[in-house]
Amino acid sequence: MLKEYFSSVSVEIYPLHTNEYAELIATGVDGLTIYQETYDEQLYSKLHLKGPKSDYHFRLDAPQRAAEARMRQLNIGALLGLSEFRKEVFLIGLHAYWLQQQFPGAEIGVSLPRIQPQIGNFSPEYPLSDRDLAQALIATRIFMPRAGITISTRENTLLRNNLIGLGVTRLSAGSRTEVGGYALLEKTEGQFEIADHSSVDQVRQMVYRKGYQPVFKDWQGL
Repeated sequence: MLKEYFSSVSVEIYPLHTNEYAELIATGVDGLTIYQETYDEQLYSKLHLKGPKSDYHFRLDAPQRAAEARMRQLNIGALLGLSEFRKEVFLIGLHAYWLQQQFPGAEIGVSLPRIQPQIGNFSPEYPLSDRDLAQALIATRIFMPRAGITISTRENTLLRNNLIGLGVTRLSAGSRTEVGGYALLEKTEGQFEIADHSSVDQVRQMVYRKGYQPVFKDWQGL
C-alpha cells in the first residue's frame, strides 16, 4: 500500500459519495483535488451533455462530502479559459471560503490552472495572459490569506519562478500527464502539454535562491 512508503497520499479523481471518500481515507488517502472546471452552470451543462460528469451540483458538492468524511486536505479550482477568468476566480474564492468556514479542521487549497494545448486541440474562448494569471493569484491570496495556492507545471519555468513572491505556496515538479507516465516504458500521449520540465531538486534549489524555504511535509499524522 502506498501509505507504507509516503507520509501523505492525495488523489485527483471523479466525484464520489461520502462513504466512498471514507473508504479512501481508511486506506491512507488524506488529500483530494477536484476541479469544478467552470462555475458557470449553463456552460458546464454545454460541456458535459451526458454521463456521470454531467451532474453539476454533484461535482460542486464533492469537496463538502470529502470534508464530511474527514479528508485532511482539499484542493479546488477551475480550468481558467473556459469562461471570463475574473468571474471564475471570484466564485472559486467564495467556494474555498465557504469550505474553510464550514470545515475549519481541513486544509483548503486553490489551484489556478490555465487551459494549455492538449489532446483534441481545444481552444479556450477566454484565454488569459500571464498578467491576468498574476492578477488572479494576487486576488486569491488577499481574499484567502491562509489557503494554499498551487501553480502547476502547465506554466513555464520563468513564470513560475517569478510568481512565488506573489503568494504561491505549492509547486508541482517532475510531473507526467500520460497514463502510466511515472512507471511504464510505453506511455500514452499526455493529457496536456507540460511547460516546466524542472526536476524536484531544480525546483527546490530555485525556491532557495528566491529566499524561501522549500517544505516537503508540514504536518504530522496521528
